[in-house]
Amino acid sequence: MKFMKQVVLVRGWEVKENYKDFYEYLENLEYLPYEFPWKRWYKSFKDLLLENYFWIIIPMPNSDFADYKAWKIMFEKIIPYLKDDVILVGHSLGWTFLTKYFEEEKTEKLFKKVKKIILISPASRDIPGDLIWSFEFDKNLKNLQKIQNKIIIFFSKDDFVVPFNHLEDYKKVLPNAKYRIFEDRGHFLQEDFDELIEEIKK
Repeated sequence: MKFMKQVVLVRGWEVKENYKDFYEYLENLEYLPYEFPWKRWYKSFKDLLLENYFWIIIPMPNSDFADYKAWKIMFEKIIPYLKDDVILVGHSLGWTFLTKYFEEEKTEKLFKKVKKIILISPASRDIPGDLIWSFEFDKNLKNLQKIQNKIIIFFSKDDFVVPFNHLEDYKKVLPNAKYRIFEDRGHFLQEDFDELIEEIKK
């Protein structure tokens, strides 16, 4: 069987502190039944990466009421199947989850398997009007500092979810990571993301 390079994506979702906040979110959610779902880059990536890549999108539970412990249980189910030189991609809350996991769990074996970690719009702390609750992590990133040469961070100056000044938090503790800065990508929810494919294939 031909060896396929693995790319694992942990996507962003919604965080709520309790059911009251969750119900309020649902009540204020606008539902448009006749609109087609937005096209996102991660929905077509498995085709764009072609036959040499095995694209894994982890089905994290409770997408509108995300909880770190539940995500940890699901994430650890895939670890035994990861091969050497795996590429991890974390978008938004997906990256926040990976950060907390790397800093708080035993990850030495996982780090040895990782070829690179690509982070997209990563929040480093609470966002105004949107707290990260159970996903809070140690800002020193002592474990990630050990492998910062494997880390690529994508950020856009006009991100409407994660303020651009969060980027400075990462630059302070991960000065040797690679940073790709954009002017007009917002929260990276577009249909095409050629620059990410480029980084994966390097």
